[in-house]
Amino acid sequence: MQVIQIFPYFFSVFSYLIPTCYFLPFKLKFEQKIILFIILMINIFLIGFVLGNSGVILLILSVDIFICLIHPDRLMNTCVFIASYLFCVLWDNLYSLLWDAFIYSIADLQSHMAYYMIYIISYITLLACICPLLSRLLHPIIRKMRIGLSRQILLLIAANLMACLFIFLFNIIIGEAIGYSRKIVTFNCVLFACYFIVSTILIINVVKTHMEKLYLDMKQDSYNRLQEYTNQIESMYSSLRSFKHDYSNIMLSMSGYIEADDMNGLKDYFDKEILQLSRTITKNTAHINQLMNIRITELKSILSSKLLYAIELDINVSIEVADEIESLPMDTLDLCRIIGIFLDNAMEATLETTFPSICFALIDLDAEYIIIISNTFLEKGIPYATLAKPNVSTKGMNRGIGLYNAHEIISKYNHVFLDTEVQGQTFIQRLQVSKNAPSFYV
Repeated sequence: MQVIQIFPYFFSVFSYLIPTCYFLPFKLKFEQKIILFIILMINIFLIGFVLGNSGVILLILSVDIFICLIHPDRLMNTCVFIASYLFCVLWDNLYSLLWDAFIYSIADLQSHMAYYMIYIISYITLLACICPLLSRLLHPIIRKMRIGLSRQILLLIAANLMACLFIFLFNIIIGEAIGYSRKIVTFNCVLFACYFIVSTILIINVVKTHMEKLYLDMKQDSYNRLQEYTNQIESMYSSLRSFKHDYSNIMLSMSGYIEADDMNGLKDYFDKEILQLSRTITKNTAHINQLMNIRITELKSILSSKLLYAIELDINVSIEVADEIESLPMDTLDLCRIIGIFLDNAMEATLETTFPSICFALIDLDAEYIIIISNTFLEKGIPYATLAKPNVSTKGMNRGIGLYNAHEIISKYNHVFLDTEVQGQTFIQRLQVSKNAPSFYV
């Protein structure tokens, strides 16, 4: 086997490696790229010298298995890899048609090694220029899909991509077996491209509709929480009015004990009735007074709803919002989703302890806002660095998607940072939002 024959196959590896590395929703480490390169190179040589086009099946399976082993989000990564491979197919056919039409006949290309090398190098170079641009458009869409799409819709997308892949593989394998002419193969590839494009547009519309519904649901949830907040304010106001209305009756009842010189009865009546009511009103109004400094209606509503519910569960709640907060430099719905997830997890964890306690603080510093949510918890031996992964939770099997979603939301912003810390029996989530927010998200 001559080196000149091997050289084009070596370059062909990059036609798969470049899109895969750019399009995957996570960054491959250097050693992972080396392993992926070796897997691709072995498969390319098997396709070229042993298996023929049917070896594409082995290539896809081996690369997909490798990707699934190095990252837990297997369904999404499989969809992205299949889409990357289909993109390679479309780009290869488009570029070869353009080359055949304007530069040199594709049928005679391999018999002229100089033209063949120019073809491969120019193909890889253009691919390396296009993929970074496409990845900038693709990654924000993937992040939204990972956060907002249900598993059923992801399975629908995967089924469509698999159908496209099956059609293409059937086309090239049968074509190789019965000897399709170049024109027939080109025609089939055009039909395949049309099917892929049309089905992709349909899926994009389905995803877009689903995301719009999700956004409306979040807006409705925000509105419902605002209603809850308003109802809580009205309830406390009614309690105060009732207390004021019954004030004279309370005084008369107390005077009855005094006139009868029944100090023990007066003490019991005061402890059981008046003091308890006073504590309830004071405790609730004290928390609401702290939240009054938050001028972001949606955030204030979710905080009041969650924290007052925590009080009803006999959780000791502490709130610190010393300064007025007019706005934070991130999407309000994203912020509310993150805070809601953290508070829900904090309540579930602290209720397992002997003395349940939650602390919330929103601090306005010169360069950043800091949101701190801490709670008591029971140590369960789970490494806290793994809690950001899907299906990892201290709450048992088939849980843990909440914190994963929160980290996915945070990853959209390059000026928002999350620090998780454990101090003794206290679990602390510290969200730092820089005031010097860029004009775009990563």
